[in-house]
Amino acid sequence: MKKTNKNEPKLQFKINYLFKKIFSSENIRITSFIIPYLDYNEVLSLSRTCKSFHKLIKSHKVMKSFILKGKLSPENRILFYITNLNLSETQEMVKAELIEYKIEGNYYQKILVLANNLYTNDKKFKKICDEIGRDLHRTFYIEKFRTGNGRVMLKNILTAVGFVRPEIGYCQGMNFIAGALVNLIDNEEKCFWIFLSFIDNIQLNLLYLRNMPDFLIRVYQLKKFIEFYFPKLANHLKRNQINIDLFFSKWLLTIFSNYFQFDVLYRVWDVFIIEKWKALLKFCMILLFFMKEKLMQMDLNSFSQYFRSNELVSSLSFEDIIKHYNDYKITNKKLEELREDFFVDQVTTKLNNPNTIWEDDQKEYVNTYKKELNNHLLSIKDPIENLQKKIEKINKDYEYKLEKYEKQFEIVTNLKIKIDEKNEVKTGYENILKRLYNKNENNNENNKNDINENNANTTNNDDKKKDDGIIGSIMNFFTSDNSENAKIQKKIKDINKNIDEKNKLLDTNQKLLDKYKNELEICKNEQNMLEQQLQNIENNSKKTKKELLKNLSERLKLSAKFVATNKY
Repeated sequence: MKKTNKNEPKLQFKINYLFKKIFSSENIRITSFIIPYLDYNEVLSLSRTCKSFHKLIKSHKVMKSFILKGKLSPENRILFYITNLNLSETQEMVKAELIEYKIEGNYYQKILVLANNLYTNDKKFKKICDEIGRDLHRTFYIEKFRTGNGRVMLKNILTAVGFVRPEIGYCQGMNFIAGALVNLIDNEEKCFWIFLSFIDNIQLNLLYLRNMPDFLIRVYQLKKFIEFYFPKLANHLKRNQINIDLFFSKWLLTIFSNYFQFDVLYRVWDVFIIEKWKALLKFCMILLFFMKEKLMQMDLNSFSQYFRSNELVSSLSFEDIIKHYNDYKITNKKLEELREDFFVDQVTTKLNNPNTIWEDDQKEYVNTYKKELNNHLLSIKDPIENLQKKIEKINKDYEYKLEKYEKQFEIVTNLKIKIDEKNEVKTGYENILKRLYNKNENNNENNKNDINENNANTTNNDDKKKDDGIIGSIMNFFTSDNSENAKIQKKIKDINKNIDEKNKLLDTNQKLLDKYKNELEICKNEQNMLEQQLQNIENNSKKTKKELLKNLSERLKLSAKFVATNKY
């Protein structure tokens, strides 16, 4: 018998107290940092120490950080599935659904008995079971399925799922997911409950319903993300008439279970369970990132062969994949927006098709939509027409003012050119004057040198007189009416007068040009304001039309016939 320690309760109390202090909401950053370095068993143990830490551990951000590190060991992965797929809720739901059979204990075995009885009495269920039998040999060629009891386990699990979820029955792709679970878990009953939890809690059931409505939505979402992140690839696919469901169906319907090797697959599933569908689409984008250069060189035939070969898989590790996980901003909000857009596109396609046959209970909703749309169009008709008339009038006014402005601009430009030409002529005459001045100055300098040679002992006063004489001669040069420079100065004077007159004229015309420019700007601003008002009405109208289409899509019964109108 194990000896108890009297101090053990006190020690446990101290430990719990310390955990509450360390892992309180105030120390959430510390906790978030520590968790990825713990084992999942340790995380679960610590989550039981206090409510705040339990709440923290359940938070999406913390669990995501833990899972992206790839920390789950194979033995803890099963515990992770049971905890995060709400297996107990699934079991309670199935018990409530099968209450009429009055099953007591050992539910899974009783379900198999009920399924076998139904097989002999129900042709539809027999067809489902026969289809399961045909796919068993196509699932995995691994030891457990070749020589072990893997195929028997897989058959029983899929049969039991077909029985408890008759609206789904069986769909290709389910065999690979269940088969991957059989490879991971030796316990057949546990495999069944975990696979059923996959279907119920991650909404795989929407993928497997008749005509697969959710599949078309996921294809539409992926297509939009490819167009955004890889526009060149999207254009290449479009030019070559390559539908992305050639590869996406393989990835989506099996959740990559027939694509990745098991060691990578289970770690991808760990992230998928935490992040749901945005994780799956991110993984698709990451794979396309690695493939896009090759895909850009392929036509439809080589494209199909490439995906059948799984050439890329053997070279990719989980670490290669996960380091690109945050490169793509795919949020639940964006996925929901694209889901709504998908249904709006579906409704639009049907409304634009004159051969569309509506169900009786859908006709009323369609007629209501058309009436609401007509009322909306009538409500914006007058405002749009009034704005269009104002814009047309302001456009004419703008054209008239622009014409005046351009003419005035031409006048001002010509005046500036003429003034520049006059200034050039004036500069030419001034240069001639400078040359004449320099010539005369040289003559005076020569005279000065001659005087200096003959009168070397002349006093400073004499020098001053001589300098005054030189200055006087220069002044005489510029004031002499009989010299050539006088004629040039007269021409410069006339040019200056002409330039002054033109500058006054330029000033008058420049003011007029500024006036026209100001009027033009006012007119342009008014034009922009009216066009913006019209644009706002049109944008709001588009939103209203989309809302009306969205309301119609919500009113309609989203039958398989409705959602399967388009193929992407």
